[in-house]
Amino acid sequence: MTRKHQGLALSRRLFLGGAAGCLTAAATAHAAEDILVGPLATPTSDQTTKLIVAGSAETPCGIWASRLAPDMAEELGQTPFDLSFTTGWDGVTGANLFDAQEQLSSASSTLLVPGTALMASMTGDSRVHYAYQRWLPVLTICQPSVVVGHVSLHRSLGTILGNKTTRVAVSTPTGPELPTLLAFDLLALRPWPISGYATPDSAIAALTGGLVDAIQLPVDAALKERLTLLDSKGFTPLFLNSATTQPVTQPEITLPPTFPTILLRERRTSTPAFLPLAWQAIASAASLKAALVLPLLTPPAKVARWRHAADTCASKLDLQQIALANGQTLVSGAKCIAYYGMTMPDVNVNLALRRWLALNLPRWKSAPPLPLTPAQ
Repeated sequence: MTRKHQGLALSRRLFLGGAAGCLTAAATAHAAEDILVGPLATPTSDQTTKLIVAGSAETPCGIWASRLAPDMAEELGQTPFDLSFTTGWDGVTGANLFDAQEQLSSASSTLLVPGTALMASMTGDSRVHYAYQRWLPVLTICQPSVVVGHVSLHRSLGTILGNKTTRVAVSTPTGPELPTLLAFDLLALRPWPISGYATPDSAIAALTGGLVDAIQLPVDAALKERLTLLDSKGFTPLFLNSATTQPVTQPEITLPPTFPTILLRERRTSTPAFLPLAWQAIASAASLKAALVLPLLTPPAKVARWRHAADTCASKLDLQQIALANGQTLVSGAKCIAYYGMTMPDVNVNLALRRWLALNLPRWKSAPPLPLTPAQ
């Protein structure tokens, strides 16, 4: 009788232990599923998203935000975005705001940022309080630039003995024209930035007026007309500020070779180790008119939904026509990730860029201004 009672007690223990084990296994499996798939969308976490625009409504980012936001919200199946415009043209203020918002546990925001904000981080701008390497890109809008002027890219003996500088029209020495300055330096053509020319029209006026030797122009819808005007005055396209040969949005325009091609031809044996890679990073960032990014710790399921929505938007005819009319290209999917990756150089490359700036910025600021005489 005692043995039978013990057998029943043991059976109950085994049953209870097995039931508890099943519950634990189910809970563990459910938790693992949450980690892999991510939480379901809720009206407070995923359906109401703030889109921080790194710039005012008049900037390229601001214009694209107004055009892109309705389509992205529709593809995500959520209510319209809460657009939050910020001040400044280089996007640093908006990027700092995005970084501060992400420190809050309840934050649910995304960012549309220009490449100039990435350049500010690369060059060590003291205003920067964000790490753009921690952002996840889902859509980029690209537009390379072309350098035009009356400059011999081949460094002859006369050029070396003459010790002549190449005057370049820039908005600021560390502005979007920085790739052109570094390109001329890599060609040993002694670039000298002439500040204050923030628009293509003002730069063209400076070039045709003999105040500078070279300018940087966007490959936009007005480029053909501008190149025709400059060609009639003896100025030719020198090189394309692009690391790769990108599809030209205006097929009737014949663009010059990319800068890496020019550098390989002119400085085959004496190229510095890291500065060409630094040029690639800042040229890619300068060509980035806008990038739609998410925080690094965004759940994988949400990232997948956003990337699918961005890929669908990039293939829409109306958005493609808007980009084509402005000489820009919508890039999504794997190409978007690869392009954004070119703006994240190795630490040694970034240090080389900052050393180059530390050497040249004081010299550009301290030396007397060049005489504003017509170019020879």
